Amino acid sequence: MKNQYEFIDKNTMEVKTNSLGYQQLITTLTAVGRKVAVQKFFEIPFAEYVPVVMGNGAFMRAIINWRTFIKGEGFESGIISTSGNNAQLHLVDAAYDQVSQNILNWGKALEYNIFELEEAMRANTIFSLIEARETARRKEWDLGIQKVAFLGIQSELGLLNQTGCTTDATNLTGWIKELSAENFNLFVGKIYELYRANCARTAKPTHFIMPEGDFNGLVNYASTTMFTKTKLELLLEAFKTITGNSNFKILPCAYGDKANYDGVYNRYALLNYDETSIKMDLPMDYVMTQAGTVNGFTWQNVGYGQFTGVALIRPKELYYFTHTA
Repeated sequence: MKNQYEFIDKNTMEVKTNSLGYQQLITTLTAVGRKVAVQKFFEIPFAEYVPVVMGNGAFMRAIINWRTFIKGEGFESGIISTSGNNAQLHLVDAAYDQVSQNILNWGKALEYNIFELEEAMRANTIFSLIEARETARRKEWDLGIQKVAFLGIQSELGLLNQTGCTTDATNLTGWIKELSAENFNLFVGKIYELYRANCARTAKPTHFIMPEGDFNGLVNYASTTMFTKTKLELLLEAFKTITGNSNFKILPCAYGDKANYDGVYNRYALLNYDETSIKMDLPMDYVMTQAGTVNGFTWQNVGYGQFTGVALIRPKELYYFTHTA
């Protein structure tokens, strides 16, 4: 019986079996593809959705964000009367507290040996196994940080599952893309006021984040009799007009779809994109050490980094809408 490395016919073909048991037939008429197909994942530029602070707190265990509050008896108590004994000055004071972020450490090793290096060179492959392993490790970091930004990890929270902020399950009962022209107008007319009333009119939203499944359907028109502007254009124009912010953004988020959220709720978020309101920290972005060996046969290096969950510093400036459609 021929082993897996024997030629069937040295002039025509060769049969090899890899470690996964897959048999591959190569003949003299077979060309090797010029591109390697790699696994694909959905990727979101999460720093466009939530402020990300880089480099703060490297090699520390936690980040403290201070908040201050005005304490006093109000403006009128400062009025001074020159008649009688009312010239005593009232005091003003400030209180403070903190919002803490735990810093999580992450690291993974990559290893290869002489056999793998020599086999790769003799096979004259068009891609490097070592490079593929490093790419896989970096991709794991990128996708992991992306998920943390939206859904958190362990006890750390993300942008879409914060506690302490308002979650509204009554004012949006289905997809915006499916709203009739009348209901679409009603929703557009009240969504901004809900946010402003919620934060005592101290902030204006800058971003509206919505499930991608709904966002992608907003290319339809608000009315079947008017085809001048899509629902997305009308909604964006409404936000830009009412906030006075020409840079207002409506962004799709696959993590907002219930299939990627909790299987029950589709989640929307109105927020103020400001690191004094909400933020995530990357004290140390991905770093890779130089490969080394202690035996001359096996080499190893480490990719590592530090990250936090999303800190909600001003809870009233984040407003969720949810529905189960």
